[in-house]
Amino acid sequence: MMEPIRILREEHDNILRGLEVLEACSEKLRDRQAVRPETLEGLIEFFRLYADRTHHGKEEDLLFPAMIEHGFAREAGPIHCMLADHENNRALTRGMIEAAAQHRAGDQGAGLRFAATADRYIAVLRDHIQKENLVLFEMAENAIPAADEPQLLARFHEVDRVKIGEGEIKRLLKLRDSLAAVELRCC
Repeated sequence: MMEPIRILREEHDNILRGLEVLEACSEKLRDRQAVRPETLEGLIEFFRLYADRTHHGKEEDLLFPAMIEHGFAREAGPIHCMLADHENNRALTRGMIEAAAQHRAGDQGAGLRFAATADRYIAVLRDHIQKENLVLFEMAENAIPAADEPQLLARFHEVDRVKIGEGEIKRLLKLRDSLAAVELRCC
């Protein structure tokens, strides 16, 4: 397995763990149980910065261009579908941000709106991860020559060090884990 693909799969596992926490919060909100505004805001921060900026950023800025360079189309096919999913998730994230702000302000219906939007986000992102893990990543490994892997890997590490910051990535994963400990009642 190409090391850049292994990294993306590991990030998927981290994102799926975050989705478990989001799902638990969504269920509580649907059952009209209390969820702290800080929890919703922390989850949004995790998904905006880790799932979108870090993970989707690597795909959009590095993996997809490498695939396009080796014969894939941007405006059709699997890359087009993955980009559409990314945009859909960004729109759903904006909906969660709005509902979380209304929830913090005391709007009684905001929790249900947050839950409905979060449920759509969870479904889209889980389906998206499955498509990438089972189909897209195999296509990428077959299309991108092994000789290109070291440069692609170096650019992945550069994103972590420079664009995002390794400390920021660790902070986001710790944030996710602390929210999981509270919302999932585990360690």
